[in-house]
Amino acid sequence: MAVFIVRLQHPDEEGWKRWVKPHVEWIEQQVASGVVVASGPSVGTSVRQGWLVMAANSQSELRSVLETDPFWRHGIVEGLLIVEWDPVFGRLDGFSSSPGGLTAEDLTS
Repeated sequence: MAVFIVRLQHPDEEGWKRWVKPHVEWIEQQVASGVVVASGPSVGTSVRQGWLVMAANSQSELRSVLETDPFWRHGIVEGLLIVEWDPVFGRLDGFSSSPGGLTAEDLTS
């Protein structure tokens, strides 16, 4: 299972307000199913942004899930960014390709 960091930008403030409740319900469903590991908004940015850490078998599978988000279905997402991520250190290292972390030597060899 791969881990991805996803950024969703929402410059349409009225659209965001209209669809935020169904979006949050969608997030809660994805958390319950294990697809969303963490989610939350940026703070202090000029454009409203949401960030998600998501688990999926592939980027195409992840995109299929994202397409079910009410924000996506109603055109409230701009500036989509999807990056595969390997959380080697910290509390999410169980999602890593190297659970338990790596040493500096591992990273430089």
